[in-house]
Amino acid sequence: MIFFSKNSLVPFLVFSFFVFGHGQETAQVEYFNFFDEKVGVENTGLYQGIVYAEQYRTINEKNQFFKTRDFLKGSVRYDGQHYYDLDLKYNVYEDEVLMRLITKAGGGTIKFFKDHLDSFEIAGSKFIKILQQDAPSLNIYGFYEVAFSNSRFTLYTKHIKKNFERKDRKSLYYEFLKGQSEHVLLYNGTYNIVNTKKDIVALFPTQKKEIDKFYNVARSLRKSNPDGFQVSLMKRIEILLSRTENQSGE
Repeated sequence: MIFFSKNSLVPFLVFSFFVFGHGQETAQVEYFNFFDEKVGVENTGLYQGIVYAEQYRTINEKNQFFKTRDFLKGSVRYDGQHYYDLDLKYNVYEDEVLMRLITKAGGGTIKFFKDHLDSFEIAGSKFIKILQQDAPSLNIYGFYEVAFSNSRFTLYTKHIKKNFERKDRKSLYYEFLKGQSEHVLLYNGTYNIVNTKKDIVALFPTQKKEIDKFYNVARSLRKSNPDGFQVSLMKRIEILLSRTENQSGE
């Protein structure tokens, strides 16, 4: 196993800032990109990880990666620092994030040390790491996608892929199929499992009638797109809670 680890050759910059709008956020991203370009990515804290070698031979689109086997543009928060405009892959099956490195010395793919990776964004989808100490009652830990968020709660989805061994006439290959996702709701400061209707009603007992109705009306969506169903349900619950608050305030 080969490791990459190189200390920064420039002084560590310590600064604080507030982001008040999209324009300033864009400026922040451009600043970090300029900094990384000037010192070279190989001289930043990002240049740490394990050289990645593919373990599974796949021959079709049924692979272990999020959305596609191709590298996608994204960003990471690594060792407390933000890095933008990276070429990333998310290996759903192994819950690992990969980065393509292109340096003056050559290129390759590294796998981030998961303990150092707090969150990442890939192709517009945001992921955070949920640890056992933060949510002791969950079934699965690791990287969860931020599926839906508002001022009341945040829905997180843990994507799952299962591998199946296949054989053709000459060789062995693998197919990875989507498994049943794990859904978690951060509500009132607590992470709650919301995989079933019973779980959701337990959190929002006053909305039981409307939740039952939604399950009946959106039955086909639940079957064809379970993750999309969960997002739609949480959007519906948000509307219902807002309506209840407005009525009580009148």
